[in-house]
Amino acid sequence: MDFYLYILITLSYIVLLLVGFIKKSGKNIRSLTFFLYLVIAGLIVDNAIIAFGKFIGTGPFLEKLHLLRYWIHAIVTPTLILFCLGVLRKLGKKRFHSIRTIRIMLTFTCVLILIEIMTVVAKIELKPVSEYGILHYVPETEIEGSHLMIICVSVILLVTGFILYRITKWKWMLTGTIIMGIGSALPIEVESTAFTNALELLLMISLVATDLTFSKKENT
Repeated sequence: MDFYLYILITLSYIVLLLVGFIKKSGKNIRSLTFFLYLVIAGLIVDNAIIAFGKFIGTGPFLEKLHLLRYWIHAIVTPTLILFCLGVLRKLGKKRFHSIRTIRIMLTFTCVLILIEIMTVVAKIELKPVSEYGILHYVPETEIEGSHLMIICVSVILLVTGFILYRITKWKWMLTGTIIMGIGSALPIEVESTAFTNALELLLMISLVATDLTFSKKENT
């Protein structure tokens, strides 16, 4: 069952990426919001590797592919912070356009990437697990501090969503972030490994909708 869910999620991300690129065609490609589509590209690779793992089979190649997933996660996910700054800059507020703000957010992003690489990716040991119709590699043990980067990025997404709602009444970024946070934090019993991935998809849909909405307002 999970195989079909991961395929569906992968295809959904491909559609989301294409919609984003088509809608933003001709607009400023230097916008920080383009980091969102880098994250989505990473999620396409991530979900595709999980989906087709059982066809590749247990071995060094599949293990390396899953290690690649963790590298992508470590390097790409923190750039959502830059996406948040890009969205806020579309509000036209001077404080979001200052060099100081850009430097702070860029530094914070780079620090989170380094922390994730040093504390998680560099130490991770993977083992094969077959469940719900998929074969994937997971960490042998829980790594201390492995959730730090996700927590920091989630907080930035939440604060950005709240600012957008407060200023413009746009609620979908805030809603998507809250749903993702609650769904990931609560011990919900679901017979599937794709539950969190489905929540990530909902979050990405809300972020793309946010980007396209405010890009349109910026150009009207």
